[in-house]
Amino acid sequence: MNYDVLVAGGGTAGLFAAYRLAKAGLSVAMVERKTQENIGEKVCGDAVGEHHFKEVGLEPPRIGVDAVHEFRGVRVYSPSKRAHVTAYGKGYALDRKAFGQRLLRLALDAGAELLDSHVILKPIVEESWVKGLVVRGGGGTKELRSKVVVEATGSAAAVRTKLPKEWWVSEDIPKEDYNIAYRVIAEVEERQDPYYALIYLDVEVAPGGYWWWFPKGEYTVNVGLGVRPDLGVNPKKQVEKVLYPILEKAGAKIIHEGGGLVPTRRPLPCMVWNGLVAVGDAACTANPIHGGGIGPSLDSSYHATNTIIKALEEGEPTIEALWPYHRAYIETYGDKQAGLDALRIFLQGLTNDDLDFAIEKGIVTDKELSEMGYQGELLKSIVDKAVRGLKLITRPTLLRQIVAARDYVNKAKKLYAEFPEMPDKFEEWRTKQEKLFAEIKARFWRSTP
Repeated sequence: MNYDVLVAGGGTAGLFAAYRLAKAGLSVAMVERKTQENIGEKVCGDAVGEHHFKEVGLEPPRIGVDAVHEFRGVRVYSPSKRAHVTAYGKGYALDRKAFGQRLLRLALDAGAELLDSHVILKPIVEESWVKGLVVRGGGGTKELRSKVVVEATGSAAAVRTKLPKEWWVSEDIPKEDYNIAYRVIAEVEERQDPYYALIYLDVEVAPGGYWWWFPKGEYTVNVGLGVRPDLGVNPKKQVEKVLYPILEKAGAKIIHEGGGLVPTRRPLPCMVWNGLVAVGDAACTANPIHGGGIGPSLDSSYHATNTIIKALEEGEPTIEALWPYHRAYIETYGDKQAGLDALRIFLQGLTNDDLDFAIEKGIVTDKELSEMGYQGELLKSIVDKAVRGLKLITRPTLLRQIVAARDYVNKAKKLYAEFPEMPDKFEEWRTKQEKLFAEIKARFWRSTP
């Protein structure tokens, strides 16, 4: 069973990749452990910004088809809940399963083959190449061979983590660079304002993350929280302790609940190898601040498939031929993601008192929050206000941290902008990257894992 491309995983990143590759005339098979009718089901926040669809040329979701309603922005509350700041921008509350099924239909209509109810056992490795997958399903175990494997198995990274450890693409992700989340979908009696997704910062409720209340229409909500897994907090127990009473007050009837793991950090340093390309959560493309992964996964698949198509047209899919995927992704999202990762580490070191001060004193405005999300920068205007405000109330420690955070955010973006054009300079670059982020964690976290 030979194909041009095998796509490992039928999530957003994998389905979009399969669609674009099959549309380009390549023979494509998708390997997915779920049954066909269950593709699209996933525990997540279900929210995504409209701009992601425009950037990759995909028709935005439609209300009543694969989306429940539109958002006008995201509102971020201080721990005290006395103040908030809003990032404005159009987005969607998805019908997650319907959205996945829509992408699946696009892929199948373009000519991709689906091997559902199949488990990936291991990649086929020959010398320094990935040559396909060994899978189990349909009554037995079989070898599927391909010119390229697209690793799209999500945070499990079930393909690349089984590759030789000396291969750059098999790099392990530290526990502290994930967020583990638990969420419930509930019908409520209390009418909701459906136009704003609500995020609540509180290091006592959700250490290393936040808790959220995302309306899915006027009487349905997606509610949950995410925490840094190395801090020893069980997100399910926190939901039961903190969020269940709020849901009960709103007259909630729980429809579904479950947990999940999301890499909330900078992109995987190396996302390709001979015959392999990693996309979506398997390549750590989720936004480090809010954990949104749907949009970036589409973005990564868009650039990965462009690179694969060109590599196969011009010759063999060597690491050198696939390497331009890095540059394309970094230029559109990855450098911003690196800056936001530095900002994420800084924020995870703040206390509730620090967060209350920043939001209640207007250190961050609506416009600045929106710009930070799009640009991945700690803006000069925020730092200038912090300098003025903190000097007045003599908080020199926090002031020094904010100034240092700005410098680290800029250093992270600059380092990713200098990502090597070819693999021969990668190890030197990776050493700088590891050193920089180890330094950032040591600076801002009171104790590093």
